[in-house]
Amino acid sequence: MNPHVILPGLKTWFEEYVLQFSSDDPIVQENMDLKREHTLRVCEVIVDIGRSLDLSRDDLCAAESAALLHDIGRFEQFKRYRTFADYKSEDHAALGVKVIQTNHVLRGLDPDAASLIIRAVRYHNRADLPAGEEERCLFFLKLLRDADKVDIWRVVTDYYQNAGHKRNKAIELDLPDSPQISDSVYKTLMNGKLVKMSDLKTLNDFKMLQIGWIYDINFPRTFQMVRDNKYLEILRDALPKTSTRVADVYERVRAHLVSFLI
Repeated sequence: MNPHVILPGLKTWFEEYVLQFSSDDPIVQENMDLKREHTLRVCEVIVDIGRSLDLSRDDLCAAESAALLHDIGRFEQFKRYRTFADYKSEDHAALGVKVIQTNHVLRGLDPDAASLIIRAVRYHNRADLPAGEEERCLFFLKLLRDADKVDIWRVVTDYYQNAGHKRNKAIELDLPDSPQISDSVYKTLMNGKLVKMSDLKTLNDFKMLQIGWIYDINFPRTFQMVRDNKYLEILRDALPKTSTRVADVYERVRAHLVSFLI
C-alpha cells in the first residue's frame, strides 16, 4: 500500500496507543498530553512545509506518517523513567523504533516507504545528519527535524512566558535554574555550531541550545515560521537581560535567520 492509504489507520492506532498511557497521576497525564499534542502539531507543521515544497500526495503522507511516529517512544520512556531526558533514561528514538516494529505499525506499507519512515524516526534526534544515507532519506529527515523544532520552540516559548511558579521538570530536563551560561555553550553558538546536550549544565544553557537550533534549519518556510512567531526574541527575553553573552548570541543567530529570508 501507498502512504496515503495507510495514514488514516495509522492515526487511529496512534490515538489508541497513547490512550494506554492515561494516568490518574496529574504529572504523568500532563506529560502524556504534552507529547500527544506536540505530535499532532508536528504533523500539521510538516504538511505545511511539505506543501511549500510542492510535494506529491504520497510524499506528504509519508512525511506526516514519520511525524506521527517520531516521538512514539516518549510515552513508554516517561512511563518507565518519569523523564524525557534521554541521557537519564534511554534514547527515545531507538525506543520508538522498537514500538513501531513490535506493534507492526507499518505492516502492509510499501517496504521502501516503511524503511524511510523508520529511518526518519531513528535519526530525528541525532546531533548531526547520518553519514552515508541516501538523499531521499536525508530530505525527509530534514523535513521532520524542521517540523519538530518548530513545535518544540512553540512549546518552550509558551512555557517560558507563562509557567510562572508552575514548573515542569520534564520540559526543563531537570536542569538547575541558575544564572550561569557555560563557556562552551557560548563559544559554540558564536561559532555558528549546534550545542551538544552533554555540554548543558544549567537551564540557561538549554535555552541557549534552543536558540542555536536556527543553525540546523533547512527550508525557507521554516525560517518564515521562526520569524513570524518571534521564537528567537522570546528565547532571548527568557534569559538574563544583563548578560552580554545573550546579546552576542542573539545578534549572531538573528543575522543567520535574516540571511535566509532575503
